[in-house]
Amino acid sequence: MNRFEKELEVFAKSKHQGHDEMMKSFEKWGSDLEEIISKIENVNSSFFKQISGKMGEAERWFAKKEKQFDGFFRNFP
Repeated sequence: MNRFEKELEVFAKSKHQGHDEMMKSFEKWGSDLEEIISKIENVNSSFFKQISGKMGEAERWFAKKEKQFDGFFRNFP
């Protein structure tokens, strides 16, 4: 092999190695992101389970306040 071929081979290996490192980093980022999204979904699910029973109560409270404000503003000319 002449010097040019050796240099070309070294260059090609270097580019391939850089590509492999980038792909490994990308795959790790993807798996880390999936893990974070899964944790967020679990937290959201837990939160909604906690408040789902209280939503009716909250809706009644807001309806009551809406009626109170409606009556309050109706008294003003």
